[in-house]
Amino acid sequence: MVVDANILLAGFGRGAITRELLLDPRLDLFAPEHLLIETERHLATNTALQKRIGLSKPQIRLIFEQLTHSIRTVEAAQYSVSMPEALRLAAHSEDAPYLALALWKKTPLWSNDKGMKLQGKVPVFTTAQLIAVLAGHSS
Repeated sequence: MVVDANILLAGFGRGAITRELLLDPRLDLFAPEHLLIETERHLATNTALQKRIGLSKPQIRLIFEQLTHSIRTVEAAQYSVSMPEALRLAAHSEDAPYLALALWKKTPLWSNDKGMKLQGKVPVFTTAQLIAVLAGHSS
């Protein structure tokens, strides 16, 4: 399953179920390499985001390392063959790498971005839908 930026950032919330899901060993998670680089930079430099998260820089760094440890990053060159189709499908061009990676891996996308669901080619799971699927598998 491909993880997008809003999911990774949601993992920093206090008591976030998203954090538990990002660490769930049942999930095989992938992300475009730039997601981790950009998220790390944003967390390190965006003081408004740091204030909203309410954690110290060392705590943010620790959680970032924990959350990204199990996410396998994929270089753009690997899924570039899927980028033209992803650009056609994406509601916003910044969404294209996530869709391209999902197309290339033939795997769903985990996103709470409503724009991602506007295309019909890549299955998109919200956090709530993913919780429901995992709950169904554990019973």
